[in-house]
Amino acid sequence: MSISATRLAGLNPQDRAVFATNARLISCLVTESLLRALYLPISGFEATGICVVLGNDVPSDLSRPYEAKDILAVVPLRHVPLFRHDGTDSRAKEISLLDPLDMLPIVFEVDLEGNQPVEIQHVDLVAAIFNSLSGPGWAVSGLKRLVLSKDAVSIWEKFGSSVGLDDALLKDISNEFSSSVKWQRYSYEHPPKAPLFTSPSIEWEQSIVEGHPTHPMHKTRYFLPPLPDFAPGAVDLYHPKLRLVALPKENLHITYDFEAHTKPVIAAMSKNAGRQLVIREGFVAIPVHELQVVHVQDKFKEAEIYPSEFSLSLLAQQSIRSVVVPEAYHELSLKLGVGIKLTSAVRTISPASAFLGPRFSKRVVPVLSLDPKIVTVAKELASVVHAHPDGEIAKHCAAIVREAHENTSEERGERLIVCTSLVESGHSGEGGDLPAVVRVFELDTEEKRIQWLSKFVRMLFDAFLPSVLDNGVAFECHPQNCLARFDIVTKELKGFIIRDFGGLRVHPETLKASTGVDVEVHDGHSIIASDLDDVYTRMYHTIFHNHLQQLIRVLGLHYNGRGWEIVREHLKAVIPKEHALYTAWLSPERKSLPSKCFMRMRMSGMYRFHLHSPFPNLINYRGADAELVEASTPKTDRSCVAM
Repeated sequence: MSISATRLAGLNPQDRAVFATNARLISCLVTESLLRALYLPISGFEATGICVVLGNDVPSDLSRPYEAKDILAVVPLRHVPLFRHDGTDSRAKEISLLDPLDMLPIVFEVDLEGNQPVEIQHVDLVAAIFNSLSGPGWAVSGLKRLVLSKDAVSIWEKFGSSVGLDDALLKDISNEFSSSVKWQRYSYEHPPKAPLFTSPSIEWEQSIVEGHPTHPMHKTRYFLPPLPDFAPGAVDLYHPKLRLVALPKENLHITYDFEAHTKPVIAAMSKNAGRQLVIREGFVAIPVHELQVVHVQDKFKEAEIYPSEFSLSLLAQQSIRSVVVPEAYHELSLKLGVGIKLTSAVRTISPASAFLGPRFSKRVVPVLSLDPKIVTVAKELASVVHAHPDGEIAKHCAAIVREAHENTSEERGERLIVCTSLVESGHSGEGGDLPAVVRVFELDTEEKRIQWLSKFVRMLFDAFLPSVLDNGVAFECHPQNCLARFDIVTKELKGFIIRDFGGLRVHPETLKASTGVDVEVHDGHSIIASDLDDVYTRMYHTIFHNHLQQLIRVLGLHYNGRGWEIVREHLKAVIPKEHALYTAWLSPERKSLPSKCFMRMRMSGMYRFHLHSPFPNLINYRGADAELVEASTPKTDRSCVAM
């Protein structure tokens, strides 16, 4: 059975939004080994067991019974999570990977003082939880009651305070969680219409209900001053306007013929205004997002701002900053710097990115091991960025011209669908509660889902693994960067479009040896890998932990292990056994692999460079039943200290 939005149907939009954020936060705290969590089985209540999230101050002495003050949260689980292969806590199995889809939509916090109202909605469930905490190794008699978590900030602030986080950073992150709840609630209250297979690509881009499945700030929208803090609904981020500014050419870094590519924009704006838009001699016109005009005015005093009569209507893609310009372009699109923090990154364009994209597109992409029948790279053709010496300021005045294959897909007999949208549910309209992939491709039996997934996985590997194997280049093929290409008549998968170069991982020595080409980047650029293991790490997180895991879960092929069996089968067919990547991913001894840590990165103020922590190797996952057996095998003692 596939997993759909009906699992949250009993909650109002506010409670759903709180749970969506809480679940992702708890998932990160546990999976990134920031806190330890234990699994105890219970029966009934639609739950297989509970997850007991221990606080940061729990002593490493495993012989000491856990008390009420040691518990941060208790989460009833609908499904069995993944367990630590080296766990030694005799009182319960230790959880290594906890996904929001493992959880029932309930999170309890501990009320040590007994000041909170008595929980009456889940009396029997709470009683069962107390009973499970009465065994050896538990001393929770001082636990007054469990209360429903009604605020995503509460759990975060308890954790943040316990690890001694700076007060300003603690507050900033609290505000981001509050923003995520606020915008997620609005999305639940105003769900997009369920897209059809016949819907154009842009409707799929704009059909996102939740977004990133595990990022703790998955719906955060923070508008950087001097922008006001817009409330949800006060600004239409999917249908903004394109404005125009101009700056002296000597104040800009321009890559390739940016001015030629923007002539259609100027012509269309002039047509709309009914008069010719004139660019002053020695100045370069730059298209900007309407919300970015105030940033340009604030930071670049030499900028000329053209009046709003010179504007065009835009259709924003999922990323918000990448936009279609129907009045000016057919085969091109724009990537615009916007002073909005989405998830944990400000969506501007760094000087390093403006420098890299067009050069990588022109010089590196043509020589990579990429099957043109299966994968097409959306090349970046030209760019502009301000020459201000402070990159944190320069990034607010930048733009990139990119190929837009989705605009011409119907002419080629294809439907392009951004892969993120395939796993979304909770849309308005008929069948909107089902994941889009199940509804649109009529995957109403397990066998149909297995066949569909098998073809998708094999083609994904054929598209993106050859450049890793041969050239030491990993594209960041997470579902927002990938568009699946389907035959417009038969609905058969034909391949993928990959866009965006900010999350590339490149091992320069392997690229040079295999192609004779050097990668041109700014010094210290985050895409450069020190060795091939670094490339493999980026690809593992992107393709397995992020892209395929959510797809396999919503298709109902995770807990029975069938989805990961398909993954192993196709990996073994694509990766030569003698290649280092085979051992790195497929060796039975590889119980864990380094993966990207969203919460650790945010706490460290990082977003371009990644922090990694060992995550369980999903490639070798064989299902919940096997997980329970494996976790029951005795292990040698070790100390369990929260990191």
